[in-house]
Amino acid sequence: MSAGHDLGDRRVRGLILSRFRLDGGSMFGQVPKPIWNEFAKADEENRIPLVLRALLVETPAGRLLIDAGMGGAFPEAERERLAIDPSLRDLRAVLKAAGVAPESIAHLLLTHLHFDHVGGLTTSEGAPALPQARVWLHRAQWERAHAPGPKERRSVRAADLASLAQMDRVLLEDAAEILPGVCVRPTQGHTAGLLAVTVRGTREALHYPSDLMPLLAHVRSAYTTGFDLWPDRLLEEKQAILAEAAAGNDLIVFNHDPRTAACRVVPGRDGFVVRERVDL
Repeated sequence: MSAGHDLGDRRVRGLILSRFRLDGGSMFGQVPKPIWNEFAKADEENRIPLVLRALLVETPAGRLLIDAGMGGAFPEAERERLAIDPSLRDLRAVLKAAGVAPESIAHLLLTHLHFDHVGGLTTSEGAPALPQARVWLHRAQWERAHAPGPKERRSVRAADLASLAQMDRVLLEDAAEILPGVCVRPTQGHTAGLLAVTVRGTREALHYPSDLMPLLAHVRSAYTTGFDLWPDRLLEEKQAILAEAAAGNDLIVFNHDPRTAACRVVPGRDGFVVRERVDL
């Protein structure tokens, strides 16, 4: 198990909170299967393996967890369709197995409110999984989740929103430094108000772009997913993160890639290319 990565004055650690499968074509959008299948082998139902890699950040203001995983509160048919790993259905148990006390999490940042990022918010008994955590998210995403369009309805669950409504929430209005060294900026390409995160230490920085770049393959300039609401906007947002990361030799963390936790990029002939893969 990785001990994490030292940014200089703080340590970050990737935590796999969920393992599941989704349709490969949906994860790669317009990219043809013979190409994307080289990156992620599909099963007989055309599904590829994915994870939800949360990020644990030690800050002077307390421990921060970025995203909560999908939990296990799904109907049996849905659990089978998504091939949810039964050993990772309880956020509290997953954290404890990683040596992290759930009560030690002072802050929870939700990049957005799709079920694979927020389903772990509550236990199977309906209690908060992180009882001491203040929850940060963007107001535009909170509003969008309560009135999703037809393309997004299956990604948002009323039970998750009801649980979140009972928690200590901070609804952000704009880009902000929410904790020392932890900056967020709202984006629109994947869904309204998705928060892209940058964590800066005294030695280096990392970017957690969430579903703007879910897999290592999405470093490629034209790669988007079928779930993105505004792909052209997403490409602009992604390129901005890649350029900033390349200029600073920063890390980029992939929240859904089961094989690569993070990487560094450099400018290439057509966009950006991976220079180094890094474990978290």
